[in-house]
Amino acid sequence: MFGIVQLGWLSLPITVIWLAGMVNAINWIDGLDGLAAGVSGIAAVVLLVVSLYMKQPAAALIAAALAGASLGFLRYNFNPAQIFMGDGGSYFMGFTLAAVSIIGLVKIPAVTAVLLPYVILAVPIFDMSAVILLRLRQGKSPFSADKRHLHHRLLNAGLSHRWAVLFIYSLTLWLGSLAVAIVGIPSGAIFACAATSLLSYTSWKVWRRSKVRS
Repeated sequence: MFGIVQLGWLSLPITVIWLAGMVNAINWIDGLDGLAAGVSGIAAVVLLVVSLYMKQPAAALIAAALAGASLGFLRYNFNPAQIFMGDGGSYFMGFTLAAVSIIGLVKIPAVTAVLLPYVILAVPIFDMSAVILLRLRQGKSPFSADKRHLHHRLLNAGLSHRWAVLFIYSLTLWLGSLAVAIVGIPSGAIFACAATSLLSYTSWKVWRRSKVRS
């Protein structure tokens, strides 16, 4: 629809805000064993597929490395975790995801290029945005710690640690499948339908478990 849009001097502050925001968003969802690693791994796989489709080998290579590192780390970080990534690990994952989403989508029409990163990384972005708005509404610092994140709400609803994480995984995968379909990758619609079925099943299981525990 639109080609590459030159933002001029606005490109620098927008890029800095995007990078800093994603670093913070991934750090904030690192509240349960395996959550940040799994969400980052799924998002990295989606970025890998999109980058390959857009013939961006450099971005694809970085996304592949991040996906392999995240999913390999997840083997020992899933509940009950044996190792933890800490702030340094979550900062690195957030920065790398944000950077790949910029350099890997430069050949996509402008509207889609802006939309796709938000779709792929919607879970941590929405979680961070919602928590900040709630804190500001109550007159608190947006960076004050509390238990209003999505994973905390799922735990409060009666879900176990593992099911809260698995539900967020399925939600992230579903959003990633929508991104694949938006780009127009062959069989993207089939993948989106399969991810929708998985999310529906996971949501049903989560609803049943929350009803039992309530």
